[in-house]
Amino acid sequence: MNVSPLRYFIVVHLHPVHNIAVLAGVTLVGLWTVLLSPGELDSALGMLLFVQMFLASTGFLPPARRGHFDPILTSSSDRASIVVSHWLVSMLPGAVACAIVAAVAWIAAGGVAPAAGGRRVLALLIVSAVAWIAGFALPRGAAGALWTAGLVAVLLHRSDLLGAPQASGAASSLVLVRHAAAVIVCPFLLLGTHAPLATGSIAIAGCFAGVLLLSAWRLALRTDFYLRERA
Repeated sequence: MNVSPLRYFIVVHLHPVHNIAVLAGVTLVGLWTVLLSPGELDSALGMLLFVQMFLASTGFLPPARRGHFDPILTSSSDRASIVVSHWLVSMLPGAVACAIVAAVAWIAAGGVAPAAGGRRVLALLIVSAVAWIAGFALPRGAAGALWTAGLVAVLLHRSDLLGAPQASGAASSLVLVRHAAAVIVCPFLLLGTHAPLATGSIAIAGCFAGVLLLSAWRLALRTDFYLRERA
């Protein structure tokens, strides 16, 4: 009997209960924040994106090799849909929480759509993609912990990730690459008021995150999960 990969991953609970509890608490704080001041939407979303760094890091390879996904891996020949479904379910709780907070902020603001909505969506997608990719071969939540430690180390040694945009030439190209890399490493730069990003850097960061995600999916398609005993 074929089982829907999306439904299967929802049923098996990819996320620990305590992580969902933390998400629920942060969502309530975010809702309270935007109800008091709809203009603080970015602050609420920033808290949710931090939780999403851990939520989206569900770890595909370890449970797959322990046989936890055997029912779906052996019942379907379409591994691509399995891998994509795993990523979608991994990011789903955080995405739903962000959507709820954004909707409440929109209602509290009298139906006025908040500015820079595209940047917020991109920040969520980058966090969800990078956390899932980094945690592909790690235990659940490990990529979020490593990412947090890396951000702290970067900020301690270099508080200004962006610097000042250069006028033109090779220097401006380096700034473009640096800004795109900064957005990948710290998607929180897409929220709130920050130094202006070089033109095109956001698009480059989004495309690069997409390429990384597609590459991770392709790797998953080629990975041996030991579904059969070797002779």
